[in-house]
Amino acid sequence: DKRRARIEVADAAVDRAAAEGRVERLNVRQATALAWISSYSVERKEALFQDFYRENRLLADTVRAQIAGGRAQPADAVTPKQEAAQLAEQQDDLIRLRAQARAALRRWIGPAANDPPVGSLPEWSIDASGYSHKLQHHPALAAFVPMTREAQAKVREAKAQKQSDWSWELDYQRRGRQFGDMVSVQFTFDLPLFPDSRQNPKIAAKHAELNQLEAEREALVREHTQQLEDDLAEYERLKRAVRRSQDSLLPLAKEKVGLTMASYRAGKSDLAAVIAARRELIETRLKQVDFEEQRALTSARLYFAYGDANQ
Repeated sequence: DKRRARIEVADAAVDRAAAEGRVERLNVRQATALAWISSYSVERKEALFQDFYRENRLLADTVRAQIAGGRAQPADAVTPKQEAAQLAEQQDDLIRLRAQARAALRRWIGPAANDPPVGSLPEWSIDASGYSHKLQHHPALAAFVPMTREAQAKVREAKAQKQSDWSWELDYQRRGRQFGDMVSVQFTFDLPLFPDSRQNPKIAAKHAELNQLEAEREALVREHTQQLEDDLAEYERLKRAVRRSQDSLLPLAKEKVGLTMASYRAGKSDLAAVIAARRELIETRLKQVDFEEQRALTSARLYFAYGDANQ
């Protein structure tokens, strides 16, 4: 019984190590995807600034033309320069974020992180109802199966210590001529005495470890259930935010810039309104990248936890 319990403990420990390896592999794959998405999104924002600077130069040309035609004040010539300085300040923050994003990605893929990311954000289909049924198969929760088997085997091993072991040993000794050869037989057995102070406390301790493991699993199930529901709700919110930005907010911001610029050229509006509209457009374009990045990050967490068949 003791040998059988030890074998069960060893087998369960091997399965537990394999389950922990699957959990770690999931963590690495997910962390790599999140780092790549963040790095890619920073590069997208950096590329937008080329358009921002080009539009700023066109604004400067328009302002000079308005001043030359007497439809604007000479002080307006400073405003495009101020906008360019503000853009440079924002770009400095992006340069810092790009260095941080590449450093995070380099942790997982090495020097290849120094290359600009190519392609587009990954598109994963999210099955909300299916993920709820796959919750119990999450690698972190599945790891509790061999861990529980190991704890149960340790309980049986502790109980087996209350049983006596016995063994026998046969010796043959060929001695010198002045002595006769000798054969000896030895029987040994142990006595599990004083179980209340020896075996029973060990059994109780192993039972406590098993109960603790079951409680930890229940707590982790609730934690993952909450996290899954939160991520699904966040994913749906971000889907709506991306669609709203593409279909409404961004076109309206572009239209507002066009209208205020036309009014300024006609002498019916001041330059401050143009700058305010341009600032709204810039923030809307940057925010759209943020929405798409957050949606991709959330879908990556859901996909690698519940939708990846190669875990």
